[in-house]
Amino acid sequence: MAIFDLKAEKRTTKGSKGVKKLRMVGEIPAMLYGHKQDNVMLCLKEDEFTRILHTGTRMIRLTYDKKKESALIKEVQYDNLTDRVLHVDFSRIDLDEKVKLRVPIELAGESVGVKEGGVLTHVMKDIEIECLPTAIPEKIKVNISELGLGKAIHVKELSAMEGIQYTSDAEAVVVSIHQVVERKALPEEELLAEPEVIAKKPKEGEEAEPEKKV
Repeated sequence: MAIFDLKAEKRTTKGSKGVKKLRMVGEIPAMLYGHKQDNVMLCLKEDEFTRILHTGTRMIRLTYDKKKESALIKEVQYDNLTDRVLHVDFSRIDLDEKVKLRVPIELAGESVGVKEGGVLTHVMKDIEIECLPTAIPEKIKVNISELGLGKAIHVKELSAMEGIQYTSDAEAVVVSIHQVVERKALPEEELLAEPEVIAKKPKEGEEAEPEKKV
C-alpha cells in the first residue's frame, strides 16, 4: 500500500465552536496518538486529506512542526447529511511492526446459487487482519462463483494472502446463499372457515364440559 505525505498543523482549538470555525475555513480537526507518546491535536487541509482518502490508502506520513511521523488512518467521522469529513484519528505506526486493522471485503463473480434462484447475503462487509503496514491491502476479494444454494463461505475458508493473517473469528460467515421459501396462500374458503370445535366426551354419569374453540 502506498504511503502519502500529508502536511498538518498543531491546533489549540477545542470544543464544538472551535472545530466548527476550522471547518468553515476548509480544515479538519484531527488527533494523532499511540506508541506511548503524547497525543497531538492537529488540523488538516480538507481538500488534501480527501484526495488522499479517495485513493483507498490507509498509510500517511504526517509532517508537522518540522517532524515526520508514519501513521495509520484509524477512524474517519463523516457528516450524516453531507458526507464531509468531520474528524480524523491517526495512530502512530512503526513500519517494522505488525498492526491490526479492518479492511473492506469485496465479492467477485456471480454465484451459482444466485443463478439457481437463491438469495445472496453479504454478512461480513469488512474483516480484521494483522500484517506489516507496508503489506496492508486496500480490500480482500472473495470469489463467490462456485457458491451454491444453502452454502456459505467462512473466514477460515478465505484464500491465504502472503504476509496477512485473518484475526476475525474463523467460524464467522462472510457470505451465504439461501433458497427462497414461498408461503402457500390459503384458499379464501379456508380462511373464512369456522375453527374446529374440540369437546371432551363425558364419562358415564358426568355432565359434558363446555366446548372449547381453538
